[in-house]
Amino acid sequence: MHMTLALTKKCHPYILSDNRSFFVREYPQSNLPQRISNASYQNVLRQLPSLRLVILGCARNVERDLDKFRTHIEPIINLFHSSSRILIFESDSKDKTVKKLREWSRVELYTYSKLIELYPERTDRLAYGRNMLMDKAHLLLPDYIFIVDLDRFLTSVSSFLSNFQYDTNQWSVMTATAHNTYYDIWALRTLSDSVMNYDVWHRVSELETPPNNYCHQSVYDGIIGIHIKHIPIEHGLIEVRSAFNGAGLYKVNSTYNCKYDGGGYTCEHVPFHLCIREKNQARIFINPEFQVGSV
Repeated sequence: MHMTLALTKKCHPYILSDNRSFFVREYPQSNLPQRISNASYQNVLRQLPSLRLVILGCARNVERDLDKFRTHIEPIINLFHSSSRILIFESDSKDKTVKKLREWSRVELYTYSKLIELYPERTDRLAYGRNMLMDKAHLLLPDYIFIVDLDRFLTSVSSFLSNFQYDTNQWSVMTATAHNTYYDIWALRTLSDSVMNYDVWHRVSELETPPNNYCHQSVYDGIIGIHIKHIPIEHGLIEVRSAFNGAGLYKVNSTYNCKYDGGGYTCEHVPFHLCIREKNQARIFINPEFQVGSV
């Protein structure tokens, strides 16, 4: 009996027909936003203090990350109008996250101690928090909404400002890359149908179970491993249907009438991004110069 069970569970390697990363397969793209002249860029920088930025983030057990996050986010918000705000949604923390956030006068904190009982799945909790924050951000009538992960926001002002080196009439959303690997494949949907237009973890599960029975490591390497490589800074913009990787800068008018949704154990960013592309004609890009990392 044990031998029969072992035979039925025997896996075989998943063989790739193309092991190039998504950004190599997608390149080059046409009709990308144009870089502006240095004089135009300087003019944009002079306009930022008249524009309102609202920063949104969800937090859980991030006490150890908050000091570094604050160090990196405050110089960015200081570029914009003094009415710019930081809104943070916290739930279910077991450390001193709430205490530290309450000590930060610049933060508007919305905290829920037992949200996990209402929404056991992490993606559902994140969708709930992000939707609440987005609704509150819209009431503030900002020019830009900046959505960030508090536990991986090591970046520089110049890296953030690289988004404004492109004609702002030609993009709606700029998402980040990382200093090392591009880790957030779950939130990614490429512009091309044939490259990465599926949920990677659903695909991994499908390939590892009957009737496929592919071996885990080969599936992981073929579905995720090939894509989490560093995107060279000189690569140029990559248009996508969805991406995040820890930070996204949104023109506020691209975000209306769409909601995050983490149902079915799906990355909550994906339904939101697909909606803003369809309803608001938003163009979403990965900017390899805009790099964030773990704090």
